[in-house]
Amino acid sequence: MNSVWPNRSLRSRVPTASWCSSRVWQDTAKAKDILGRTATLEVRLVDDSPEALAQLAQGTVPFGDERFTDRDGRPILVKRRVILTGENLNDAQPGFDSQTQEPTVNLELDNRGARIFQEVTRENVGRRMAILLFEKGKGEVVTAPVIRQEIGGGRVQISGQMTTMEATDTALVLRAGSLAAPMEIVEERLIGPSSVKPTLRRASAQRFTASL
Repeated sequence: MNSVWPNRSLRSRVPTASWCSSRVWQDTAKAKDILGRTATLEVRLVDDSPEALAQLAQGTVPFGDERFTDRDGRPILVKRRVILTGENLNDAQPGFDSQTQEPTVNLELDNRGARIFQEVTRENVGRRMAILLFEKGKGEVVTAPVIRQEIGGGRVQISGQMTTMEATDTALVLRAGSLAAPMEIVEERLIGPSSVKPTLRRASAQRFTASL
């Protein structure tokens, strides 16, 4: 059974300014918990073949696969071969699709990661790619979108059936997973509505200019 995120997709992304700089965290405890983790990130292909899913239904894991769970506890089969790690991720930011206006997660890979990602996506259009986070020896699938096209240039967009909060949380988790060590919170500042509005206006202006 195709159990997780069948409608999320991976596409190439045209560079635009991100609105994340204007994001105001209301749940600061949650943000600090994510950023303070020591986790590692891996990118692998999902095994959705009928044979593999039949074995999974019988309680066995096919050779060359590993069984993980998604963030809702549902099982998913992932290939053992690691395509990319957090070392290849330069940035992950939430945003919006320029055409549909739906929430997205925008990834930026380093040069080596971009080359590998282009090759893998070219050869696996229509398949799902899992992004996993490992913490204390336990792995969890953060998202597993469908590869819609060959993706070059190192700029990747994850979209489909995602709320704005889910996009923001996913981007934060992926950034935390790309770090070699947990971040340290050196300052926490609460901002009122009057402070937020000018920031949002500046962010909107920057996005409009960058999109021309």
